[in-house]
Amino acid sequence: MRPIAYAIFGLAMTACATAPSDMTDATNLAPASAIMSEAQASVDQADWGTFYSYFAEDTHALSPVLVGVAKIDAGQQTHPPHRHADEEYLMVTRGRGIWTLNGISTPANPGDILFARAWDYHGIRAANEGPMEFVVFKYSGRAVDRPANPHPEWAKERPVRPR
Repeated sequence: MRPIAYAIFGLAMTACATAPSDMTDATNLAPASAIMSEAQASVDQADWGTFYSYFAEDTHALSPVLVGVAKIDAGQQTHPPHRHADEEYLMVTRGRGIWTLNGISTPANPGDILFARAWDYHGIRAANEGPMEFVVFKYSGRAVDRPANPHPEWAKERPVRPR
């Protein structure tokens, strides 16, 4: 190698050995870590039941964010199956119901988790026999472009007949 190549190689190795915190300002944008009880959650009463919003502040990596619990009355749903640019997980914790994912309905039982990728129609309805409860985690990446809507002409919500 030529002397200039050794010098460039040496500078590159020194830069790689420098701690990332020395090279960038990596300020953590997340709110403080916390444990929140149901009594501390924001409560929204609706004609279908109650929604408890636990966390809705953006984090270092996610924006927007929604973490909550929905307690749905028998035969009700929070809204018809819908779609959006955010990804979402729903987990049934109590009761039974019906999942809807891209027009296909299947039983929803305690412990089941639905993942809805961006722009897929999804929803849940409580069984007619009793109430149900589910946890929701809805988010998008802060530094990631949201996926393009593959069908902008499609409606935001897709009504489904109750069983």
